Amino acid sequence: MVLGCAGGAEPSGGPISTGVGSAGPSTAAGSSDTGKDDTSPTTTDGDGDGGSSSSGDAGESSSSSGDPSVADASSSSGGDDMPPPQCPNPVTCETAEVIGMVSGDEASDAIGISGADATWITFQVTEDNDAVVGESLSFTVTLSSPPGVDYDLYVYRGAPGGPTGCSGVLDSSTSASPTDVVHMSWGEAGVANGIDDRAWVAVEVVPKDTCPDGSQWTLDVDGDS
Repeated sequence: MVLGCAGGAEPSGGPISTGVGSAGPSTAAGSSDTGKDDTSPTTTDGDGDGGSSSSGDAGESSSSSGDPSVADASSSSGGDDMPPPQCPNPVTCETAEVIGMVSGDEASDAIGISGADATWITFQVTEDNDAVVGESLSFTVTLSSPPGVDYDLYVYRGAPGGPTGCSGVLDSSTSASPTDVVHMSWGEAGVANGIDDRAWVAVEVVPKDTCPDGSQWTLDVDGDS
């Protein structure tokens, strides 16, 4: 499996855990009066022989990386899709809360956080296995939405050795189920590369259809998974 941006936390310092269509207006043809009393009623029968016609623009929504409103490109040809809610989110990727770190290639404690609003958080995935045989780094983020509010999950992985996850590789989960999961892996494969592949990860939690009502979501991060 698998916005925008997080950072500001030092990658090697070990962050401390604490608890992110318009249908164009219809333009009717203007009517003109030629001075004649021209009454030509328009009729439409069941066979479609009448002189009336109608056309509609299909609504379209999309999302792609960099910002949840444009992350995971998707489109709809139906005109009745609800637009995403405009819920305030004072937190940015750059000011995301650091929740800790997990090892990407060895066993480590899971980390997590809960909240009741749209927000950004960040964490670091470390490389700890220095064996000759290489092992890729991996992690899994699980977001559990509360009843009645559907949150979506956007995960950005920064460059190995970089200082931030912002504008990194994006993966997301926007399912309608109560649980959204994103898994990522990278780095060595079979043979050690001699490079520290640790990376920062930025996560944005975004309500899909309605603004938060105070019910809490929970987010868990498991390393080497």
